[in-house]
Amino acid sequence: MTDLLGLAAIVPASAGACCTVGAWRPGRAVDVVAAVVMVAAMVDGAFGPRVLPGVLWFVVLALLAVVVAAVHRVQSASGAPGASGAPGASGSDGRPGSAPGIRGASAHGRFGRLHAALGLLVMGALGVGMAHDPGMTGMTGVGMHGHGGAVAVTWQVVLGGLTTGYLWLTAHMVRDGIRRRARALPVVETLAMGIAVAVMAAAMV
Repeated sequence: MTDLLGLAAIVPASAGACCTVGAWRPGRAVDVVAAVVMVAAMVDGAFGPRVLPGVLWFVVLALLAVVVAAVHRVQSASGAPGASGAPGASGSDGRPGSAPGIRGASAHGRFGRLHAALGLLVMGALGVGMAHDPGMTGMTGVGMHGHGGAVAVTWQVVLGGLTTGYLWLTAHMVRDGIRRRARALPVVETLAMGIAVAVMAAAMV
């Protein structure tokens, strides 16, 4: 069942990545790269043998999350196009030409890049939790004793908190996008990634 749900999660994740690629414009290349790499990590985890171990994929995705956040910070400071909003969003409300940072800015405008970066972290961590690599049992808690067991429990608690926070932010952004009648593409991208994370999390239960 775990493997089946892992495969199922690839479908919405791929849909979300397609939305990100379809909404590409100057200043958002890092989002496209991050989306493609994330799907590649999921596919690698679902179809063995792995090209890279789960922990290494987590490191790659975590680094990409840092890059996404850093690019957003630089673009925000310089006022560059694409500085706000989720991957695929065009402005504070997801519509072309809307000014970011104005009063009443949409959830996509305020939290889009946070959602993208957090999604990379969560997906990477879930990939570690679902990994069947030799030696990975230490991280997931199987066969752990003493201090190792405490590390595994802490990892699961942190992962649960990240996943819950991500899904809450997803629901908030989707609801806000529907209420504002924002462009469909960023809303669908956000919803698809939320579904992918929910399915991955269910596979670990």
